[in-house]
Amino acid sequence: MYRISLVSYSNTLPFKEALYNSEFILKNAILQERNPALCAEDIFTDKADISLMPIGAFPIPKNLKIISDYCLAAKNKVESVLLVSQKEKEKIKTVILDYQSRSSVKYIKILAEKFWNLNYLYQNAEENFLDLIEGDTAAVVIGDRALNIRNSVKFKYDIAEEWFKFTGKPALFAVWIANNKVDENFIAEFNKVLKFGVENRKQIAHNNKHLYKNFDLIDYLTNCMDYYYDENKQESLKLFEQLYSEIIG
Repeated sequence: MYRISLVSYSNTLPFKEALYNSEFILKNAILQERNPALCAEDIFTDKADISLMPIGAFPIPKNLKIISDYCLAAKNKVESVLLVSQKEKEKIKTVILDYQSRSSVKYIKILAEKFWNLNYLYQNAEENFLDLIEGDTAAVVIGDRALNIRNSVKFKYDIAEEWFKFTGKPALFAVWIANNKVDENFIAEFNKVLKFGVENRKQIAHNNKHLYKNFDLIDYLTNCMDYYYDENKQESLKLFEQLYSEIIG
């Protein structure tokens, strides 16, 4: 049985619904729902054979490869990857970094240094870090937690929207990665299942919208999220890696 780690947030519903309802997948794989950071850890430590891995964990070792034309990305703004604060970004001193995601942490550092020309102090988040968003302390918040908090803060900066504004590229968040144990026939079937989920995401959102009271699930999955790993996303990934390597020297 292959072990598949996938992100547990609402943005993966098209993948989750298709995978959990596929007889082929349930017969041949075990699904593990994790936060993005743990999805990366799983594939690196051989706790998963396939993982929806955040791009913040790139570069990947040679025994791993991208296996799908599907991904997690934003069309422009995404609403679920935010810098939130009680002051304008120019008056922020400290940014608390969400422990669930390496990608958003790297995005905020790139935006601050390369595009906003701002210097922040960065602090790793602990469990109840949302309580610390006050004064000149801001936080990077991702996933459903971001969707739920976005209207209760004075200022919010959509990281995907800011990335698009400065680069003209969609923000890419995660891609499907596999190790060399996974056979090509399984990968082909796996991608057919993902395709079904992505093509039917509007219906999937409609079926699940009652579970999400604080945001419009249909709008989020169809107008904010982008699931196609195309040439534009590949270029965005290269630019992300290049810019981050420049800021860390």
